[in-house]
Amino acid sequence: MTQGRDGISMAPKKAPWLMGVARRLSVVVAAMFVIAALAGTAGTSYAQGNKAQARPHPHAPHLTADQVTVTNFGSAFGGSLSTFKAGAGPKAGPFLSVKGTNTLLGAGTGPAGVSVGALDDHIAVTVPIDLIDLAGFGAFPAALSCISAGQATVNNKMVAVACCTGFHKGDCEAGTGFAEIFSPGATGNSAPENIIGTRNVTFDNIGAGCMSAGVPLPCCTGPNAGTCAFNTSGVNTPQGVAFEDPFDDVNPGKDIVAITNTLPINFFSLSDLADGTNPLLGPACNAFGSASCTGLMTPLACCTGPATGTCAGMTVGTISEFDRATLANGFNDNVAPFNNNPVCTLPAVAIPPGTEPPSFCPIGSIYNATIGGCSTFLLGPVAAAFDESGYLFVVNEAAVSQGAPGFVTVYAPGTSGDVFPSAVIGLIACPLCPPGGGGTTPPGTFKDPAKIAVSSDSNFNDDVIFVTDVGDNSIKIFTVFNNFDITTPTFFDEGTQIGTIKGGHTKLRRPIGVAVSDATGNLYVVNNLTNSFEMYADIGSLEDGGGNIAPTLIVEGRNTKLNFPVDIALPNFTPSAMPTIAGSLAN
Repeated sequence: MTQGRDGISMAPKKAPWLMGVARRLSVVVAAMFVIAALAGTAGTSYAQGNKAQARPHPHAPHLTADQVTVTNFGSAFGGSLSTFKAGAGPKAGPFLSVKGTNTLLGAGTGPAGVSVGALDDHIAVTVPIDLIDLAGFGAFPAALSCISAGQATVNNKMVAVACCTGFHKGDCEAGTGFAEIFSPGATGNSAPENIIGTRNVTFDNIGAGCMSAGVPLPCCTGPNAGTCAFNTSGVNTPQGVAFEDPFDDVNPGKDIVAITNTLPINFFSLSDLADGTNPLLGPACNAFGSASCTGLMTPLACCTGPATGTCAGMTVGTISEFDRATLANGFNDNVAPFNNNPVCTLPAVAIPPGTEPPSFCPIGSIYNATIGGCSTFLLGPVAAAFDESGYLFVVNEAAVSQGAPGFVTVYAPGTSGDVFPSAVIGLIACPLCPPGGGGTTPPGTFKDPAKIAVSSDSNFNDDVIFVTDVGDNSIKIFTVFNNFDITTPTFFDEGTQIGTIKGGHTKLRRPIGVAVSDATGNLYVVNNLTNSFEMYADIGSLEDGGGNIAPTLIVEGRNTKLNFPVDIALPNFTPSAMPTIAGSLAN
């Protein structure tokens, strides 16, 4: 592997993956879409997942202690949202089930992330890609599906598809995806209250890329000119979503929801124009700039040879935050992120090391974001969670398929722009950290991290995180704000792994979504391959090491309507009797 700054092995020998990462979904979404597509319809997609499993505690009537909401990836174009009451048993059905064309949950990939707001139980959901253009956020990629202008056939049903221009003709390509927020108590074929994203923007839909009228996109009107829509929202292939604690005193009077975008590739932030070659300004980008070169002008024009060149570095993905209370009903095409700090998605080439890039970014390459840029260490963010103090925890997964680490980054309350993380877990070995150097969260800590939940109180130093790992069917447990690495210019906490839930007794089968209730002391996790979710009681005991332990309850079976479940959430914040430490500092 090519070594990045401070010996960080982030750029593997097969470095051209950097050029391809913008053309793919993360492993999590891509794999689930393949599974769902092969499954056919919701009525036939249970397979082995609904065979009866041995009850871990057959003599006790265990029930869920909290109301939980689950996103179902579903069969192709059949996504849904299921909410289970507190007191649900092993075979319980959802008391709220959101599904149908009005919901937009069946827009191709199905829903991924989910979060429940603490103010009044609004439910936020991400849909990574709109493949059939149900909402105008993309289109079915095969024009052969078009049967006439504005119409196509999907699963033997006629569907309105805006990109179709005639029989087997269309200007269709996969688009950017979107997030949506459902009203409390929404069920059936309910339309979302708010839809976040910019319609009619696709991956290559930038005016600066136009060569002539209609080339390469129909919206082009001439060289570097066109009517191609600017992605005002910055939402692009979103997977994770999280409501902030409205009582943390960080953003008083606001109901902030954060969305993780697995694209675009960012080369620098417009707020500081750091190019990534300056060791004080772009540490994450050093490993993803010239280090990715394999030869002269390969894979980037700024390459001068193997691992050498004048390339600015890059990170992958952004965080977009929005104040739910200010969103309009229906579509919010032209709403910029809260605390907007745009990034530039084109590299500034031919820049001498240690200098700044040009003082401008081409209009077609500006991308709105709340958090983004070289200093963020973002690398395909697929999940997010807030703690009670306003710290934002993010799972980064894009490099896993290429043999590089997946890891967690943590951002201080209220921060925006090209911000440095307060903690990074699973990316760097800490030479002086116990035990005996190296710490407990080196590269390789995660095989393939998926989702994250935080157990917290008013003192963020006591935070404990639970991260699902589909790579080895486990839930990994960490304290966060310790093991500060003083040996490198990174200067962030690297945390401590304090336990792992893993083994045959756990019944974990591709665990993805995870949620924790500090109020009841329970942990919930979704099993994607067995169409089930589990509850573990007494998270305090789990923090003592975890192990090969049986869940307290498994909810499964046809009555649950679980269909390739992805994420799980519950409202977990309540008004605090005293201000949080982080909230007080932020003000």
